[in-house]
Amino acid sequence: MEHSEHLPGGSGGVWRIRDSHGETRVHRPTGPWTPAVHELLAFLRERGLEQIPEVYGIDAESREVLSYLPGDTLDPETTQPSDAALAAAARWLRRFHDAVADFEPTSDLWRQGHQPLDRAGGEIICHNDPGLYNWVVVDGEFAGMIDWDRAGPGLPIDDLAFLVWSGVPLLREIPAADAARRIRLAAAAYGGVDGSQLLDAVTHRMGLIAARWQAGIARGDAGTLALRDSGIMARHEARVTDFTARREQLRELVRTATTEQ
Repeated sequence: MEHSEHLPGGSGGVWRIRDSHGETRVHRPTGPWTPAVHELLAFLRERGLEQIPEVYGIDAESREVLSYLPGDTLDPETTQPSDAALAAAARWLRRFHDAVADFEPTSDLWRQGHQPLDRAGGEIICHNDPGLYNWVVVDGEFAGMIDWDRAGPGLPIDDLAFLVWSGVPLLREIPAADAARRIRLAAAAYGGVDGSQLLDAVTHRMGLIAARWQAGIARGDAGTLALRDSGIMARHEARVTDFTARREQLRELVRTATTEQ
């Protein structure tokens, strides 16, 4: 007998369905961006990238069907992942970026709209939403990344910036010395970037969120409208203002620690 469970989320939620054979799949709403995302996920699996969903097709209700990655997701409002989990997530992000570096999508239609890949500007296809709520965690360890709906062209450092925004976390205030240490940890685990650059990237990435949300509202994107109506956008704006007030203190702590090493 089939068992269906609706899991709420900011973009309308998903359905976790266990069939009569005990196999669990995730069924998610689709949109014009879905073919590009499915092409991306297939490419990454061919490249051997682990810890991502596998696509099984479209169900009778026009929902995409994906493999279920067992584990927990975390709430950045209340949870701070371990140093080991943060470093593992940053290392996984680097593996993803290396794997996708030569991916040439056949469509430029993403959830953000028509967005051609700007190779000359350093873009690759990014996850674009690697927040803590999209990490899969098993026994406190990073075990995968879900929710690829907002994948699309972007700069690799912007992906890393979003990861630390949620995973350090920078979206809420924690002791400054601890935040600075974890920024350095994530930068070192990813490689090729320092903590000060990462702080600047966070500022840039937060600006992109606001611009993309406004574009989504203008297009009438249902998921983006749900984010607005739930109050998530207003809370985000307040967090960015708070981070901006703390940023230079964090930068000084990052620089001081780097000089002392």
